[in-house]
Amino acid sequence: MTPENAPGASRLQAQALLELGRTQFNSRNYLMALEHFDRALQTDPTFTRALVAKAHALKMLGKPEETLRVCDEIIAREPEYATAHSTRGSALQALGRTAEARTSYERAVTLAPGDALALYNFACFWALERDPEKCRDYLARAIALEPGRNVRAAIDPDFARYREEPWFQELTAFK
Repeated sequence: MTPENAPGASRLQAQALLELGRTQFNSRNYLMALEHFDRALQTDPTFTRALVAKAHALKMLGKPEETLRVCDEIIAREPEYATAHSTRGSALQALGRTAEARTSYERAVTLAPGDALALYNFACFWALERDPEKCRDYLARAIALEPGRNVRAAIDPDFARYREEPWFQELTAFK
């Protein structure tokens, strides 16, 4: 048996491809990131983390239908995967399916109440739905868990309508 055919070798190769994809993703090269994530999945089709990364890349590429399909695949594999529910909410919201989006976001924060990204995404949802109280609540919870989120929120276009509000300025102030 050659080392590349050894048990676990495909997962190690997939992990390396995932890391290459994440580097591209963090550099905002979403198409190149997607290619790496797809290659990771070709190497190991059971690698859920690569599937989640693919969903994020598709979301950033503005492909909500494909994002939704991938999120549904993740949830079919792992129904309790909070990140998949949150990303699914983003895709549904982009498709104008607001009630379904809300349900997905609610599921995400129920499954992972300490997940700053899920809370942040739900705050974005409420900002776009023009509910300042819920937006403030979820954003405050996200920032409390991950203080650096205030920097992202300060420039996030989803929160544009609240930038001049005292509560928003207080939440996003550099401390």
